[in-house]
Amino acid sequence: MSLTRRAIIPAGAGLLASPAVIRSALAAPRHTLRMVYPDTPQHPFMAVGRRFAENVKNKTNGDVEVQVFTTGQLGTQVNMLTGMQTGIIDLCAHTSGFIDTLFPKFMVMDLPFLFPDSASAERVLDGPVGQQLLSEFPTKGIYGLSYGYFGWRVVSTIGRPMPTPDLMRGLKIRVQPGAIFAAMFRTLQATPIQVDISEVYLALSQRAIEAVETPMISLEATKHDEVVRTVNLTNHVYNACAMMASKRKLDSLDRRYQDAIRAAALEMTPDWRQTLATATQETQGRLAAKGLEISQVDRAAYRAALQPVYDEYRNIVGAPLMDAVLSQVA
Repeated sequence: MSLTRRAIIPAGAGLLASPAVIRSALAAPRHTLRMVYPDTPQHPFMAVGRRFAENVKNKTNGDVEVQVFTTGQLGTQVNMLTGMQTGIIDLCAHTSGFIDTLFPKFMVMDLPFLFPDSASAERVLDGPVGQQLLSEFPTKGIYGLSYGYFGWRVVSTIGRPMPTPDLMRGLKIRVQPGAIFAAMFRTLQATPIQVDISEVYLALSQRAIEAVETPMISLEATKHDEVVRTVNLTNHVYNACAMMASKRKLDSLDRRYQDAIRAAALEMTPDWRQTLATATQETQGRLAAKGLEISQVDRAAYRAALQPVYDEYRNIVGAPLMDAVLSQVA
């Protein structure tokens, strides 16, 4: 059987990629990175994370794609940091209460009632102390890239308000893994309990716990506002966060990609802080409109009652580091 030129052309044409296929292939990223943060998709950090991903894409001409995941999609809040060490997670934005478990010195940022306002906390993070803390991260296989903010931590209860520290006595409260969080509530004679964020709603509903200490934004994003009745504006911890990268993963990328990711992380900081600060105010308004009680507390009384935590953690954090932070705050 002979083949004609007319028969050959259609057959060969099928082997040629269409312009659309060629464009798609050219646009495919060289590297796809998995980034995770410790809350739900409804949390406002999702928008910040996506803007970070877009910035990385632009800075690398599409060669690096960052996919944003939330709690439960790549593991629990607890194992997000170990996920970076093992290579399961490439990038992570996490809170100080979990960072504390790997880097005890970071607990200096979680000293209770340390910062009177956000500006004072950000001066510490953006100065020599903040850089000193980040410089220790590579020893655990992690790079600290920049700082962010998840909102002041407040105490939300299913029952009565807590305007003074004596009312904390006997309260069963969910805390983060960082040891200093358990210490501060034990000092107030409450009962701190560690519960994964995915189990908190049920624990509150069944009164296995009576309170949570989270930012208001998280309270709404996790729907815990359906269970608690009072938000006590303790603002006991600024809730610093760090944008981090797996050292193994970042080191494997070309230098130009590493530089782009680091630059995008630094550029994310003001966006992160402003977005979360605005969202916090908006959330407080919505919670009040829903009928939750927004209760003020005696911060001076709480700070005085928690002085033993400063004494207990002075040697753990390191006296020079604690003194440096206290002097800046003063």
